[in-house]
Amino acid sequence: MLTPVKLALGIAALAIGWSAAANAEYFNRYTDGNWTNAEYDGGGCHYFYSVNRLTGESHVNRDGNCANIAIGPNGRPLPVVPMAQAQVVVPPMY
Repeated sequence: MLTPVKLALGIAALAIGWSAAANAEYFNRYTDGNWTNAEYDGGGCHYFYSVNRLTGESHVNRDGNCANIAIGPNGRPLPVVPMAQAQVVVPPMY
């Protein structure tokens, strides 16, 4: 009786572990000559970013919903934080 329970708990733990690994974020940055390349995959957003350090030329390829991710220095992903907007009410002129 105890062995089937242990087996079921073990299988459940493996399933949770594989599920978490499948949804984990991935970031890799590497250089190739004058180019610095970065790849990010996570949360439904995948992008590939490359920049030439001598000329400043850059390229970005995005797939998925990347509206909540900004590309920071060296291609590192940064979360986009909404900011409050100040509104000034101007009384009408008569």
